[in-house]
Amino acid sequence: MTARAALIAALANAVLFLALLLLEAARAAPLDATFVHISDIHFNPFELPPHGRDLAGLPLAAWPAHFAAGSDHRLSRWGEDTNHALLETALADISRAAAGADFVLLTGDLLAHDFPARTERAFGFRPGSAESRAFAVKTTLFVAARLRAALPGKPIVLSLGNTDSGCGDYRIDAGGPYLQATRETVRDLAGSSLLAADFDESYLAGGFYAASHPTQADTTLLVLDDALWSPAYRNACGTTGLGAAHVMLAWLERQLATAEAAGRRVWLLHHIPAGIDAYGTVSAKGTTCRERIVPMLAEPFASRFTGLLARYAGTVTASFSGHDHHDDYRLLRDRAGAVIGTEKIAPAISPVFGQNPGFLLFSYDRASGAVADFAARYLANLDTAANAAAAEWEQEYRFSAAYSAAAFTPSAVEAMWKQLQPSGAADTPFRRLYNVSHGELGKDDLPAYACAIGYTDPAAFADCYCGR
Repeated sequence: MTARAALIAALANAVLFLALLLLEAARAAPLDATFVHISDIHFNPFELPPHGRDLAGLPLAAWPAHFAAGSDHRLSRWGEDTNHALLETALADISRAAAGADFVLLTGDLLAHDFPARTERAFGFRPGSAESRAFAVKTTLFVAARLRAALPGKPIVLSLGNTDSGCGDYRIDAGGPYLQATRETVRDLAGSSLLAADFDESYLAGGFYAASHPTQADTTLLVLDDALWSPAYRNACGTTGLGAAHVMLAWLERQLATAEAAGRRVWLLHHIPAGIDAYGTVSAKGTTCRERIVPMLAEPFASRFTGLLARYAGTVTASFSGHDHHDDYRLLRDRAGAVIGTEKIAPAISPVFGQNPGFLLFSYDRASGAVADFAARYLANLDTAANAAAAEWEQEYRFSAAYSAAAFTPSAVEAMWKQLQPSGAADTPFRRLYNVSHGELGKDDLPAYACAIGYTDPAAFADCYCGR
């Protein structure tokens, strides 16, 4: 063999060896896995075709054909909750985006706003009747069935929202018929193998439960129905008052303590974000700034909850919520005030509060469980789409690219938040992305929203927004 041939053979062997090393490294390095976060569907079944009153008596299997027979297939517009056409195009895009996803998180509000009153007007039911409550159950089961059809085989972990009740908004009846009738559906969506042994008991007690993370053996999902903690909560259909709210808080404390002692991580899944309602605060009347602050949760639950987030900041490694319908965040701090976590608030499918419909697709490391990044998808042509077939769903942005961050981390969200402060750049992408690219959050309102992101503790928010 000539020297030239020997050199070529040596180079070829080196290239082959390097290729094998790269292949082995690729096999050893976990690829980013994905999961989906959806919130606030608010399905409105009351855009009824002729003979729409029959809907209440139809079996669920006949509902899709009933809606398909309607003459009006226009998409819901801004200011309206999700009609059937919008529901179907949203689920079609969620299905496409989630084709390779490991699981789905759904942070509540399956039913339209004012659901009991709409039901009673549509069908002539007596207010508060058993028939009215049964229709709320039936509509919940329909939405769940459409989700399951769009996402076959995937765990769908659901936290209830404030409209998810047979008794009305913020009226979940602990131990009542709605929880009894939806328990098996929630079990089937998540998969019974993931649910804690006390699921039947805790879900019936107030819609809260624990589940194993679908892919992380050392992580527990704690699912809350924090409508129980809202200032607006009333148990209008029962007699237990705030008993279930206190039971859920005690349950959460035990779960967090147990997880910490076992060295387990926790992901929180709930509907109402921690901290302060920025929109309510901006809109409130009051003599002083502090009087105008509107908390998301009532006391003692608000302070106890934010205290638990601080106490167990090393245990709670991710938190997901919805409720305010916009693309938002909360920074979670330890007892010393240092940022150690973040809560992601998903935008709504329903455009009732003026934003475009949207949802989130997260990437995460399946080996460590660490969330890596997320992309927001949205309906880009709500103003011109004549029907579901004309709907154009697109990627709106990716967090890392929009905010020049290496990944979606607490420090990256903190850096984004600092740009919202008076000394920062108030024209950062957050103002446009908050409304899911349908107009911008006003500069005059921005301080309330920025302080709400930065401080879940009511006193700390007050110092931020009103001054010390």
